[in-house]
Amino acid sequence: MLKYLVETYGCQMNYSDTERMEAYLDALGFIPTKDFEDADFIMFNTCSIRQKAEDRVYGQMKKMGQLKKQNPNLIVVVTGCMVRKSSSRYSVDRDKLFVSMPSLDIALNTDELPQLAKLTREINPNLKIHEIEEESLEDYFYITPTHTSHQSKAQAFVAISNGCDKYCTYCIVPYSRGREKSRSIESILKEAEGLVENGCKEMTIIGQTVNSYGLSQHDEEHKTFEYLGDKKPFVHLLEELDKLKEKGLKRVRFTSPHPKDMSDQLIDAMARLETQMPYLHLPVQSGDDRTLKRMNRTYDTKSYKEILKKLRKKIPDISISTDIIVGFCGETEEEFNNTYSFFKELAFEHGYLAQYSERQGTTAAKFIRDDIPKSVKSERWHKLNELLKENSRNALKRFKGKTVNVLVESQEAKVCHGRSEHFKTVQFNSGRKLIGEIVPVKITDSKQWLLEGELV
Repeated sequence: MLKYLVETYGCQMNYSDTERMEAYLDALGFIPTKDFEDADFIMFNTCSIRQKAEDRVYGQMKKMGQLKKQNPNLIVVVTGCMVRKSSSRYSVDRDKLFVSMPSLDIALNTDELPQLAKLTREINPNLKIHEIEEESLEDYFYITPTHTSHQSKAQAFVAISNGCDKYCTYCIVPYSRGREKSRSIESILKEAEGLVENGCKEMTIIGQTVNSYGLSQHDEEHKTFEYLGDKKPFVHLLEELDKLKEKGLKRVRFTSPHPKDMSDQLIDAMARLETQMPYLHLPVQSGDDRTLKRMNRTYDTKSYKEILKKLRKKIPDISISTDIIVGFCGETEEEFNNTYSFFKELAFEHGYLAQYSERQGTTAAKFIRDDIPKSVKSERWHKLNELLKENSRNALKRFKGKTVNVLVESQEAKVCHGRSEHFKTVQFNSGRKLIGEIVPVKITDSKQWLLEGELV
């Protein structure tokens, strides 16, 4: 039997997509392997947000030529954010990746996953692969994923949309994944119900801008959610998922929302729904209005502060984290200092800090010069990271002496790691296997990035 290997780079969305790719390959009659030299079919599910991720893919592709010498029938596929046009090396109109990747056989747009079997047959018509109904699907979301991203069945990612309509100037997603398109609520709930019946306790719903669910141009043109009236489709989805608590679902998280669609309805839902956790990751990207405008983030610092004010009023104990890009095109020292002050004022408990890197194909790459030296970007990143460390230490101290509920995600011997309601990493010891269980832990100490405690 043919053996496949899928290597994934990037965000949770990419890992969720990989689960559908695995299910598709399983249906074709392939079997998984973890060994490159043992594989007959290798897929790289790629990310273009950071240059480092692309560099890793190009590094792996150099090795594919050597593997093909050992196995001439090896088929190599690149999918994900680096691909613009689904095609094989025999296609007349091919993706530009074929120029820089001599060992590439197939380039595949993620949402065109059902075409993979056809493209594979173009490469080798003699391959014995199953005929499956998934080949005729127009929407890859109808392929049931394997849900293998976590160590236990207790956790799962559920993608609710694909693509993006926001067009931030630094981001490639609208060009790599296309315009935003929401899944039907029926298909989401069917997948969610199946997961809960199989033991899922914590579900994270994901999308490029997850709270824009149902608000895209595509949804408006098709009047998909017109029946909801003034109810926001994302809020309606959270309410429907909350009903699964009766079947065993304990937690629902979502990532990553966009401030523009952080409505009062959504804030109210987060406060009242039992399965919603007191945590939110809300990317701001910059604390300076001029920089936000160059990024095309469609909000300003004042409106962002107002959102956090409402959240903290409705959910006083909420933990909030964010994303920041330092050294974006034209960022002056004053603009960076505004971001630093903004981060300090809003007391973000955690953050994902990135130094801006130009991505070919984005609006910024075409029209805004990347004029900040690497040394300046690095200096600003380190300065903000020191503040982040201080914020994290202060945030974790408040949990000392309290009992939190931890969903155990990993365990080596007696040492357990998991996440609390506030998405804090908690470490404790247990003599019994607890992966996938939610257990009470009394916090005895706080470190730089994690809490330590004792099983109650």
